[in-house]
Amino acid sequence: MTKFYRYLFTRSELRGVLILSFGVILIRVLAYSISPMVSDSFGDTLAIAVVDSTGQARKKPKIIEINSADSLALLDLPGIGPVFAKRIIKYRQMLGGFAYPEQLKEVYGMDSARLSGFIKQIRIDTSGIRKMDINKATFKELLAHPYLEYEQVKAIARFRDKKGLLGSPGELWAAGVLADSLWSCLSHYLIVVTDSALIENKILVK
Repeated sequence: MTKFYRYLFTRSELRGVLILSFGVILIRVLAYSISPMVSDSFGDTLAIAVVDSTGQARKKPKIIEINSADSLALLDLPGIGPVFAKRIIKYRQMLGGFAYPEQLKEVYGMDSARLSGFIKQIRIDTSGIRKMDINKATFKELLAHPYLEYEQVKAIARFRDKKGLLGSPGELWAAGVLADSLWSCLSHYLIVVTDSALIENKILVK
């Protein structure tokens, strides 16, 4: 093995490589023995200090909260230009806010490849989602939601007329008014407003 290394390095170069390798191992052993937190910080520092092909240090990617970001902030996401930024905001307004990242694939022109390029750089705060009071939302307001079609809104209106006030949005599914497949996406946007919730300006009431 020593003869093999002599083909690759001179004696002084081999000594330098061995010393450097020992030094790196010693630093890592010391870092882990002192504290896991020190180890994590050391790793983060290394991640920040990585340089690209131009020799410039690469910054850690900025995390974007998708429900509050304006079009300028969205431009920090890879693959998102001015056109897609406007589309994301427009669809967000139609929905009332995003409930989970995969909904971004519903934005016109968005595909899985583009989404995967920035999905790790976004987070979603669902506390700001604008919801509709199923007892008070008008036909037009319900129809404006991307997940509801004309026939479905008609069925909701007929059910409300027949039953009166609903105790919860889940009654629409229990009675077969809405298909089970809509629960996972639409349930984030419907609510029955109680007296204590009437002051919430995030809820759409008429």
